[in-house]
Amino acid sequence: MARTLGACGPCEGGRRCRTSYGWHRRGRARAVECGVDIVVAQGWEAGGHVRGKVATMALVPAVVDAVGRVPVIAAGGIADGRGLAAALALGASGVWIGTRFLASTEVEIHPHYRERIFRATEDDTVYLEELFDIGWPKAPHRVLRNSTVAAWEAAGRPVSGKRPGEGEVVATSKSRGPIVRYRSYTPAADAEGDIDALSLWAGQSVALVHKTQPAAEIVQEIFDEAQAVLGRLATPVKPQ
Repeated sequence: MARTLGACGPCEGGRRCRTSYGWHRRGRARAVECGVDIVVAQGWEAGGHVRGKVATMALVPAVVDAVGRVPVIAAGGIADGRGLAAALALGASGVWIGTRFLASTEVEIHPHYRERIFRATEDDTVYLEELFDIGWPKAPHRVLRNSTVAAWEAAGRPVSGKRPGEGEVVATSKSRGPIVRYRSYTPAADAEGDIDALSLWAGQSVALVHKTQPAAEIVQEIFDEAQAVLGRLATPVKPQ
């Protein structure tokens, strides 16, 4: 169960509560005061909606130090066992992975979206304060660069209401209906139209995603790689 900053008190029905923070120092202390069970430290590299502007490597140990014994989950830029091992070394109790699982067989995203993920590098994402904001305003996010981003940048990055193609229907979905340009929408498998113009959420770890796998296989692969990395690092280095 997620909790907002202003919602203190025990979680309903004895459920576990988590809260996510990007960089706000007072927010971290407030989370502990509210009695959350888990704090998610989301770095700026993350895909989708991003709460802060501090990179994961710097953010995680700062949050770990600030929240004391409350478990911290690292998020942002993590897609394999090396990232999990690094997060554990920074003091995190686990990781929150999003972009890697867009390639899982269980996630029903549009084939073009998945193919864009497989072709992308870490330089192909862009952080936006407010672009794909219809339906979810004032929520910064990271996406793959596409035709909508390019047209908006070419127009001088105008504000909402003055952007090129505002109100234009660029795709349709059997389950969601017409999809207008700049709508906050994850391209689903049933979408038809200009899929590349939609909000293609992805973090900078997208460069590490290369193939479709079952979610269980992804988890096992990450676990095995992290174990191997941690085992190698635990081996004493003999002086030359």
